[in-house]
Amino acid sequence: MKRNFALLLWLASSVVVIPAMSQPQHAAHSPGAPGRKTGTPAEAVRLNNLGAAYMNQQQFARALNLFRRASALNPRLVIAKTNEGIALANLQKYGAAAAILNTLVKKDPNNVHAWYALGLVYKNQANSETSLAAFEAAARLAPNDPDVFYFIGQAQSELNQNEKAVAAFQHALELNPFHASAEFGLARALQRLGEADKAREHLARFQHLVQSKLGVPMSQIYGDQGSLSLALTVTSASQPSSTPIPVRFSDITGDSGLTSSSSSTPRAEATGANQIGSGACFLDFDNDGHPDLFLADGGAQGGVALFRNTGRGKFEDVTQKAGFDPTLHAIACAAGDYDNDGHTDLAVTTSDRVMLFHNQGDGTFKDVTETAGIHAPSKPLGVTFVDYDHDGDLDLFVTSGEAGKNVVWRNNGNNTFTDVTSALGFAGDAPTLGVTATDFNNDRAIDVIFAAGKPELFLNPREGKWSASPLWDSAKLPPVTAAVTLDFDKDGWMDVALTHDGAPGITLWRNVKGKSVEQVQLPMKNWRRAWGLAALDYDNDGWIDLAAVGETEDGRREIRLFRNLGKNGFKDVTAEVGLDAVKLVSPRTLLAADVDGDGGTDLLLTQSHGPAILLHNNGGNRNNFLRVSLKGLADNKSAVGT
Repeated sequence: MKRNFALLLWLASSVVVIPAMSQPQHAAHSPGAPGRKTGTPAEAVRLNNLGAAYMNQQQFARALNLFRRASALNPRLVIAKTNEGIALANLQKYGAAAAILNTLVKKDPNNVHAWYALGLVYKNQANSETSLAAFEAAARLAPNDPDVFYFIGQAQSELNQNEKAVAAFQHALELNPFHASAEFGLARALQRLGEADKAREHLARFQHLVQSKLGVPMSQIYGDQGSLSLALTVTSASQPSSTPIPVRFSDITGDSGLTSSSSSTPRAEATGANQIGSGACFLDFDNDGHPDLFLADGGAQGGVALFRNTGRGKFEDVTQKAGFDPTLHAIACAAGDYDNDGHTDLAVTTSDRVMLFHNQGDGTFKDVTETAGIHAPSKPLGVTFVDYDHDGDLDLFVTSGEAGKNVVWRNNGNNTFTDVTSALGFAGDAPTLGVTATDFNNDRAIDVIFAAGKPELFLNPREGKWSASPLWDSAKLPPVTAAVTLDFDKDGWMDVALTHDGAPGITLWRNVKGKSVEQVQLPMKNWRRAWGLAALDYDNDGWIDLAAVGETEDGRREIRLFRNLGKNGFKDVTAEVGLDAVKLVSPRTLLAADVDGDGGTDLLLTQSHGPAILLHNNGGNRNNFLRVSLKGLADNKSAVGT
């Protein structure tokens, strides 16, 4: 297997491509690997970033060695020297850490990470006055960081400056109302001031935050002392090559074994995107490491179908063997391990039902809809598993074709679900096709985007009713048919791509630091509507590309692929990769997954009441790739939402 930082992840029902450095010399090869350009700035960056990875594994001594090697190669790489101080602090070599960090802040008083690490070093040495001074310096540079004000309050408490400590803890809670440690610190400071009633109130709030998992107390463990305590990585400034590697997509549907009914002919509807159906999910239902495929419609007998991936992209129809009715016509599906038993389950919508199928672990599924307490809203359409409340199990969002009929089913953790739609405020005021989960504002809480009459972003408040953010209120957009999130510009903020039931068919929106969006132009001119949408790195260059299916002004249905050129925007490469030769009648869902494990991301298209089409990526694996399997620990075990 080739290696680099373009990670191909397929989690439950989706493929997620996480880009990083696109130049092969930045890859995480072992030291001394053939072709390594030692002694270069790029090598120093690689060593630093590898050290940061080892810090996350609590291998501090190994990380320290890498940071020192990076600094030796490039003495101007201040980040590596800062990381050296952080590593020494975590090895409890406080004197050596303080010496390095003090040198850094003398050279650059604006090095907030060095000030913060100094504060932690002096705190661990019980030097409260010096610790307070360091944290106050960090606060001046990071005035919106709640953790630094928590540590200021803690130092002030240790110095018996309780009134100041109360103000610091309160400010930390203003910045983050779910800061459990700040609540506890505030309770103790108030108690020392003799304000017992207020102290009990905040102690109760602390207990509520911890017990409901809304907040986690800080600890001495690396990673638990705030974002400013973490080792820093260097982001590559390289841009995609102007000359792409040659990639061609070919139709391998027949050879793959994805059989369909000969009578199941796709219908071309004049009403376009208003016709719903033909969802699909990639999942590994048998835990053999290969992505299997569930089709909501268009299987061998016209209805649902489950295809087991036998390896190298070959599939066998196991629909009836797995316990599904192949004559059942469904609309959409979602895959996720809702009961955390290690086996991926399925939720399915039909024209009048929501069905929950439990994976028995023996290759079969059981309909548990009734015992789970789930029933359908009026005209159910989309279905999505999301752990919106971060309690460790997957909840179920079901959208409806009628306004005000969306339903959120909260997972009770005992194989049953409760309707919490009213409490959350998610009923909706327009027909809604689907829900996309993301962390839009980087607060480590799952937000959701509804594909409806207009796109609606709901930011996760962690407690209480959610409310729509007015991001797109001023944009005059056609109804949304699908939404995906991607960090196309590598700025660390998840951007949003939408397809529409109307021109221009597809729009792309840059996330402006979680506060607003701005439209990014795509090379689109003649689409009047679009359906499926996928974010993928088709050429493994580390930059996320976009693919979509839509309809031209003259009624032709087609798939288009837009290559990400970084700061130079996007380029339509449909013809270059052979996708212009794909004949479509009634396209709907578009999914991306490496079905044969060769490192190139393939595409799957579904059609309304017709056969699916599997398109193999030939050549994308000429660039490097790394396959990763994720498992949740304290969170949902299938890592949905990563």
